[in-house]
Amino acid sequence: GTGVGLHLTAELAAVHKGKTEYTPSELGGACFSVSIPLSDENYTLEEIIETHALPDVSKTTDLISTDDSPEAVSSGKRYQDYKLLIIEDDDEVCEFVSQQLNESFSIVTAKDGTEGLKKAINEQLNLIVCDVMMPGIDGFEVTRRLKADFLTSHIPVILLTAHSSEEHQLEGIQAGADAYITKPFSIKYLMARIVKLIEQREKLQQKFAQEPGAAPIHLINFTDRDKTFLDKMHALIEQNMESVDFSVDTFAQIVGMGRTNFYKKVKGITGHSPNEYVRIIRLKKAAELLATTNLNISEVSYKIGFDDPFYFSKCFKAQFGKTPSAFQKGG
Repeated sequence: GTGVGLHLTAELAAVHKGKTEYTPSELGGACFSVSIPLSDENYTLEEIIETHALPDVSKTTDLISTDDSPEAVSSGKRYQDYKLLIIEDDDEVCEFVSQQLNESFSIVTAKDGTEGLKKAINEQLNLIVCDVMMPGIDGFEVTRRLKADFLTSHIPVILLTAHSSEEHQLEGIQAGADAYITKPFSIKYLMARIVKLIEQREKLQQKFAQEPGAAPIHLINFTDRDKTFLDKMHALIEQNMESVDFSVDTFAQIVGMGRTNFYKKVKGITGHSPNEYVRIIRLKKAAELLATTNLNISEVSYKIGFDDPFYFSKCFKAQFGKTPSAFQKGG
C-alpha cells in the first residue's frame, strides 16, 4: 500500500473533529470506522481556512500535492544530467512522483527493495528516493545495505514514510538516510530536499577543484570507507605525480577494482571522472610548488607529470583563472 496506515488515518480524522473506532468483525479480524462531521459548526472561525470544495481523496496520489512547479524550487535550473532512482511499491504513487520529477531529472524506477538494490549498483546514480513500508526488504534495510556496499555507499538517500514519530526518524538516520520525509508531502518540498543535497555536494566539489593548494576535499555524509578510498587515491597520485604514463587502468588495478566500477565510484564521490580528478590533484600540487619553491614553470610542469609546459599553462589557467606565472607572482 501507500504506507499511510491506521495511525495517519486517525490523526487526519482528529484534525477534522472526527473519530476512528474499532469493533470486532463478525467474519474475524477487525473493523475500523471513521466518522467526520459535515457541518462547519464543529469548527472555530480560526480553524476554517478555506471554503472551496474539497478535492477527491479517493486516490493514493492525493498524498502528494503539486502546490508549485518542481522547477521553481531550483530557480529554473534543470538537472537532466542527474539520475535519480525511485524505489516505491505502489505503482500509482511511483508513476506520479516519477512524472513530476522527470521534468527536471533523469528518472529510473524500481518496484521493490530487491530491484532497487540491483539498479543502484548497475546505474550511475546521483540520488535515491525510497519508500519505507514495502513488502520484503523495507526502506530502512535498503538504506543500510546501500550504505554498507562500497559501490553505493556514497549515494544520498531520501526516505519517504507515513511514520512521523521520533523513533522512526531516528531509525532512518541510523540506517544512513540523508533526509527523512513524512507523508503526506508536497512535490515542491521533495524537490527542494533533492536539489539541496545535490547542490551541497556540488559546491564542496567545485570549491575543492577551483581553489589552488593541497587542502583535502570535504565530504558530506560519506562513509569512513569512502574517505579511506579517497585518501588512498591521493596517496597513489602523490606517489606517481611525475609519471606521465600513470593511467586510470593502472590506478584501478592498484585499488583492486574493475574499470567501470572504479569510474562510477570516483565520479560519485568527486563529481569528476578519474582522469579529470587526477589532473585536478596535479594542478593543485603545481599551485603548491609555485607558491613554496623557486622552480620555474617548466620545472613545475615536469614535476606534476606534464611533458608539455605550454599545455600545462593552458590547463592551469582553465582550472584557477590565472596563468602559472601570474599565480607565482602573487597576482
